[in-house]
Amino acid sequence: MQVQTFSRLAFCVTLASWVAISCASAESDSNNDGGGGATATGSVSSTSGSSVATSSGSTSSSTSGSGVATSSSTTAAGTGGDNSGGSGGAEPTGSGGTGTGGWPEGAIPLGNAPVKSAGCGKATTLTSKEYTISSSGQNRVYYVDMPRNYDMNKPYRLFYTSHWIGSRYQDVKGQDFYFLKPQLEADGEQAIFVAPSSDGATWQEKDHALFDDIMALMNESVCYDTTRVFATGFSFGGMITYSLSTNHQAEIRAAVGIAPANYNIWLPEKTHKPIAWMHTTGMSDGTCPWVNNEGQKKGSKFIALEKAEDNGCTIPNNIPTSNGAYSCFDFQDCDPEHPTRVCTFGGGHTNIDGNPNWIPIESWKFFKQF
Repeated sequence: MQVQTFSRLAFCVTLASWVAISCASAESDSNNDGGGGATATGSVSSTSGSSVATSSGSTSSSTSGSGVATSSSTTAAGTGGDNSGGSGGAEPTGSGGTGTGGWPEGAIPLGNAPVKSAGCGKATTLTSKEYTISSSGQNRVYYVDMPRNYDMNKPYRLFYTSHWIGSRYQDVKGQDFYFLKPQLEADGEQAIFVAPSSDGATWQEKDHALFDDIMALMNESVCYDTTRVFATGFSFGGMITYSLSTNHQAEIRAAVGIAPANYNIWLPEKTHKPIAWMHTTGMSDGTCPWVNNEGQKKGSKFIALEKAEDNGCTIPNNIPTSNGAYSCFDFQDCDPEHPTRVCTFGGGHTNIDGNPNWIPIESWKFFKQF
């Protein structure tokens, strides 16, 4: 076991868009799937126009190639190429077509060469603004934030950022996408950020199809690294991030849940395939607590244990937690491609703790290792 403890600076939370709906209760939720209340800060930005984009289906791509690669003494089949054909292998390229190449699902080594989306090398019509996409028979709104001086030949990281309950993409944009964008820029990096809006207050089953539809469109429209798609969100946004992580391991390289819960959110049949995972929980969080029900395995503690097991980590008798300065625990002996980490602190339901706010700092440190 390894514990990293950091000095906690003055706790600072500015209230904005507080919605008092507990993860432990769905009584105020018209969709009856509950959600976390929001403690967040940051100005809400206005949108600058809209346009309509459509997607042809609910899956990001179909593949026809095949390959075999070996990782951590496990042999797994990979896929490569699009419908025009292609063969994968032990490298992320295939002959013919485009696609994710031959990496087996969930076994991409750290530091791999980028794998370009189909949109690379093509001029894009996307700019930083609001868009509308048809998904599950509805017009859904999302925001795209494009890099300055976008290079159509550079495969950028792509972040899929989901808002908390009772908010919209504007709130996430107003926080610079959970304060990740300034972290990247401080390191001289840029990325593509996508922030969808829910259909109402909560994220639902159809928002899995929304993710698929948006990513299918992004794959054709912009240049990004298909092996470096990341997901994050706070509260109910953390819950849909967790939900997506349980069956989208081939599409999402790593995910960070900020104050998530594993209940009162629609969950698909879990594949239990590995995915790099980190989450944060305040030990005084009464909305999305560390433990809500030990017997039913409800609470963020059980997210950590589930991910650790899926990722081949050693399961400790007790996960070290902190009721004071934040402390991050890295599970040991995990698959080398799938680091698993949980950060706890003596605070409540928030995505802002300390000055500077350590949550985006640690999130970016986690993401940039890939």
